[in-house]
Amino acid sequence: MEDFNLVIKELINKNIEDISLPEHMRKEFEKTAERYIKNGNHLDAIKVFAITKNKDKLIETANICLKEEKPYEAFHGFYYAGDSENLNKIGFVLLQIPDIKTAFKAFEKAKNKEMIEFIMKNF
Repeated sequence: MEDFNLVIKELINKNIEDISLPEHMRKEFEKTAERYIKNGNHLDAIKVFAITKNKDKLIETANICLKEEKPYEAFHGFYYAGDSENLNKIGFVLLQIPDIKTAFKAFEKAKNKEMIEFIMKNF
C-alpha cells in the first residue's frame, strides 16, 4: 500500500494530536507503523501510534528507543502516551545530555512540580 504510506507520511507531519482517525483505518495505520519499526524508523512509528491512540504500542516503541539509546524518540513515545512514570525517567536522561528544554517538557507533561520548579530556579 505505497499510496497509503504517502497519506500517513503527510499526516504525521501535521499536528498529530488533533487528528481524528476513523476506526476502520486504524488497522492499516498500525500495520504501517509496524513496518516503520522493522525499518528502524521509530519516530514515524510513534507518530502513527499517536494518531491511532495506541498507548501500549507507544510505550513499547518508546522502550525500544530507550534500549537503543534514542532518548528523543523515547520522549515522544512517552509524551504521546501520557506515561508520567516514564516521562519522569526520560526527563532525567535528558537532563544528563543536557537538554533542559525537552527535559522540562517531559516533567511538565508528567506534572512533576518539584522538577519543574528545580529547572525554573536553576536554569
